[in-house]
Amino acid sequence: MNTTTKNIFKLALVAGIIFFAASLISKSVDIHQLNFENYSAATIEKPLFGTDEMVYEAPKELPANDAIATKVKWSLLFFVIVLILVIANAFDISELTSKLTGKKTIDANKVNKWLMLIFLIVGLAAVAWEYSEHGKHVLLGNASSEHGAIYDSMFSITLILTTIVFVITQILLFYFSFRYSKKEGQKALYYAHNNRLEVFWTLIPAIVLTLLVLRGHQTWRSIVYADVDGTKSTNIEIFAFQFGWNARYAGDDGILGVADYKFISGKNKLGLANSSEVDSLLVELRAALVADNNAIQALPQTLEQLQKDWQSAKDMQDNEAMSSITKEIDEIKTGDRLDELEASINRKTKQIERIEAIKKDPKVFATFFTKAEEDDVITQEVHLVKDKLVTFKFRSRDIIHSAWLPHFRVQMNVVPGMPTKFTFMPTKTTKEAKAENGEDFDYYLYCNKICGTSHYNMKMKVVIESQEEVDAWLKTQQMAFKAMPASAASPVVEIKPDSVSSTKDTIVKKLALK
Repeated sequence: MNTTTKNIFKLALVAGIIFFAASLISKSVDIHQLNFENYSAATIEKPLFGTDEMVYEAPKELPANDAIATKVKWSLLFFVIVLILVIANAFDISELTSKLTGKKTIDANKVNKWLMLIFLIVGLAAVAWEYSEHGKHVLLGNASSEHGAIYDSMFSITLILTTIVFVITQILLFYFSFRYSKKEGQKALYYAHNNRLEVFWTLIPAIVLTLLVLRGHQTWRSIVYADVDGTKSTNIEIFAFQFGWNARYAGDDGILGVADYKFISGKNKLGLANSSEVDSLLVELRAALVADNNAIQALPQTLEQLQKDWQSAKDMQDNEAMSSITKEIDEIKTGDRLDELEASINRKTKQIERIEAIKKDPKVFATFFTKAEEDDVITQEVHLVKDKLVTFKFRSRDIIHSAWLPHFRVQMNVVPGMPTKFTFMPTKTTKEAKAENGEDFDYYLYCNKICGTSHYNMKMKVVIESQEEVDAWLKTQQMAFKAMPASAASPVVEIKPDSVSSTKDTIVKKLALK
């Protein structure tokens, strides 16, 4: 037996050992002790999404009969491994015998020939098993949206076609290796080119792929252009942030108010263009500018106080406090604290300038501040109407997120500074989904882009119901801004750039002397 054949045979033996061991382990280990908290014991099939996390329960002790059966299985595994090692050594002995006698005791060509046939049978059987066991996790067929059903059918058709091609090509590949193995005195024929074969294996795949691509393109167009002008669907804004979601519905006027990142504040988290809130934001920004400027002026005194605190911590032998104070002292001496405060001043100054530019231009002001936001409703969950188009308008506050509604076959990146949208039609109510998947099932909007430490918990409940139920729910939600009287004029704090620059020069000189 040559080296190549021996290596192939050893790899096949290793694969057989792994497959056999995995089979025994999967049957001997009790995996049914995992309990789904939100499912009754009678529920057998559990959906992949739409439930809370699993709760682990310690496995129960196996009955005596099962324990004996497990020991027998491990004994059989050990016996099989020893048997394989014996067979491998027998091949080595056969090869040594061939060298001594000058005659072949084992024909490697015949061994390879039968290995090909065995691999074909075992491989196709493994494929069939994989489809039967795990195919249900691929071919879900439980879409709850109009385009989702089409998407599932496209996936199924593609998988069926590729499976047929795979089976045919594998049968031809391994059967030909078996049927036309090497024979003494027989010479293989070689075709450099064959026009008929070229046409055959080029034209047929081209036609099939063209049909699949055209249907995919048609489906994509039906999704993207389902409501180009935004008049056929209900528009809902989905706002992403670390680590959660907000939904915004239009009020009685049916119009979503204008929003912009420049208006985002602690109270106005979505950055809606509300005149009163924007005025309050300007007051906060100007007060913050004064605080940052005062902090710059107080840096020498802050440094002196930190040095005194460090000495006190040293006298008390408080190493932890000394380390923390040393870090603050270094930040001041190296100029990092000064750079941080200046950067904060620059950001706030630029934000004030941008907001004031909007307020000073009458045309731009009228575009932003339309008062359409006053009756908008901001919610922590989404309620949609069955069999009615809805357009999700996505916006992100911080980093890239990905809005994913698995049962509706919807996924769209949520990118800061680049609004995105997706239009779809729900076709299955939450009650209908509960009837299929269990009473504890619910639709959820997930983030499918790893966005930080709490990414796993970034989800929002989605409810599909009738128009009457959605309207009744919306009436229970509070409007984002009620009609508010004009607030008293807030004091405006003027900060001259020259004074900030002169202060910086003075502070740098003082710090240099420390």
